Amino acid sequence: MSGARAAPAFTFSDEQAKFYDDVLARGVFQVWSEKLFEVSRPALGESVLDVACGTGVVARACAREVGVEGSVMAMDNSSGMLERARASGTGGAAARVEFVEGDACERDHGERTFDRAYCQQGLQFMENPTRAMELIRKALKPGGHFTAAVWTTARADSNQMMYHLGEALRDVGKEEWIPIALKPMSWCGSGAADGAGSTKLEDCLISAGFINPDVSVEDGTFEFPSLDVAVDVAKVAPYGAELAGDAELWNAFSKSFRNRLAPFVNADGVVSVPARSFIAHGVAPWNAP
Repeated sequence: MSGARAAPAFTFSDEQAKFYDDVLARGVFQVWSEKLFEVSRPALGESVLDVACGTGVVARACAREVGVEGSVMAMDNSSGMLERARASGTGGAAARVEFVEGDACERDHGERTFDRAYCQQGLQFMENPTRAMELIRKALKPGGHFTAAVWTTARADSNQMMYHLGEALRDVGKEEWIPIALKPMSWCGSGAADGAGSTKLEDCLISAGFINPDVSVEDGTFEFPSLDVAVDVAKVAPYGAELAGDAELWNAFSKSFRNRLAPFVNADGVVSVPARSFIAHGVAPWNAP
């Protein structure tokens, strides 16, 4: 097996973006985007901003909701993700989506431009999520809605998919990769952990200038067509190429991960793992300067 190395930053290569779009978009993000819309659904003709859009799952769903008279701007800092997003059509009777590359903590989206804004599973990766939310709030029209989803922490009894991925890495001596593996589910929201994810989402919304902040906890699932596909999720992470490129390491890891996920395999072979996410919502004030 390969020697220990420092955990890399969480970035996505073109190959990782393809797997993300082919597997995670359908099994995870398409299903969970509906939970965002249950809180705040785009209406016909509205203008929408999607921040940290990834391969465009939420952006395309918004485009269908607002129709040809509406508009959607979607941004991400990964060129690989955006390339995949631009290559996917939105279908008929949908708004055109403008995909732009940029840093959510720095990019000015304009002022009082959008009716609604969304961020699905992106805040936990940002260096300053409160600043990103402040820029989003400024871009919303007075009374505009912002809705975001952030996974709760991965534990043995919650978000087991990533918990068991981390434990499988531990089983093969790759503890240094666990923090980056669990980064998608690092927002504890209790003040008990270091980093951006230690602040309660309600407090972030208030600090960013939103009114009527509200955060709920929603339960759902991650679904994959087979155990092989579920195990391959590990390849999406920044260390994925190194993990998969070492045959001995990959065989040991995949055996451990398969054994850990076996209890979640249904009779038809579909892997269905319980998942939990915070859903945050805030409103841009009517009297904002």
